[in-house]
Amino acid sequence: MHIRRRAMGAAALILAASATLTGCADDPKDKAFGGLGDLDDMPSAPSGVPSLGPSMSPSDVPSLDPGASSGGSSDLPSAPSSPAVPTYDSNALGEVIGKNCRYSRATSQIKFDVDIQNSSTDTSFTYSFSVQFKIGSSPSSSIATDPIGSDFETVTVAPGGDRTATLEVTHSTNQRMAFSCQVTRASKVPSS
Repeated sequence: MHIRRRAMGAAALILAASATLTGCADDPKDKAFGGLGDLDDMPSAPSGVPSLGPSMSPSDVPSLDPGASSGGSSDLPSAPSSPAVPTYDSNALGEVIGKNCRYSRATSQIKFDVDIQNSSTDTSFTYSFSVQFKIGSSPSSSIATDPIGSDFETVTVAPGGDRTATLEVTHSTNQRMAFSCQVTRASKVPSS
């Protein structure tokens, strides 16, 4: 009997120690990362969303991925498709080509013909470009280095089309001179 009391006393001591140790453990519900707590405290799943019961595994839950191989069609709405925006290079220096730089004493003008070639076969473009005009620094100059003015033009060209514009600047002189004309800027945007 004495041994039995000792065994019961030892068992009671072990149970008391276990209860004390269990009481010392942190409550997972108090953690910042969240804990599971009791199942009765768990929030219920929103309606329409399957929850895992004790007899279900994650593979039993139907996929919400519209691309999943469930064989059925998705009830999820598809994103609206946007119209394709044409891509183009706004730099048009390769499509705006100057030619025939000339000076007329009768009109006191330096003129420059500019050929605009739309390389697109399906889009009309509005081209904006500038021409700079220069003369020599003296009547004996053979190189035109001094800017005397510029002219600006805007032209719309149909797909695959070609247009010519003449730009000019007025400069009056009775002396011989060197002069030059140069397209310095050319850009394009789709015409509306």
